[in-house]
Amino acid sequence: MKPKFDSKRLKIALARVIAPYAYWSFQLVDPSKISDDNLIEAVLVHGNDPLKKRLLEIFSADKIRSIWEQKLVIQDSRLHDLNRKIASELLHISNPEYHIQQAYKKYNLYDRFSA
Repeated sequence: MKPKFDSKRLKIALARVIAPYAYWSFQLVDPSKISDDNLIEAVLVHGNDPLKKRLLEIFSADKIRSIWEQKLVIQDSRLHDLNRKIASELLHISNPEYHIQQAYKKYNLYDRFSA
């Protein structure tokens, strides 16, 4: 188990790298104030492969998977290719299409309540 200081330092460093791409519309973003969920989402959407792999050094695969399912999978029409890449290459999900369909059904509130 890594010391909490190392994890905190790694999160801040990662936030500094991703901030110009993910938070460009905000005047100044204090990297230490970015929530874990927002950081994970920003790196998954805007980060390159090494940055995405760095997430696994800081957070558990389960936490990353949960944020991915809840925030990115429901945007599937916009993030179709990215979702498949994250599922297969980062999270090593054996059947990405099926898993994405199931997560979409589970977390897409619009479809669940409009039916």
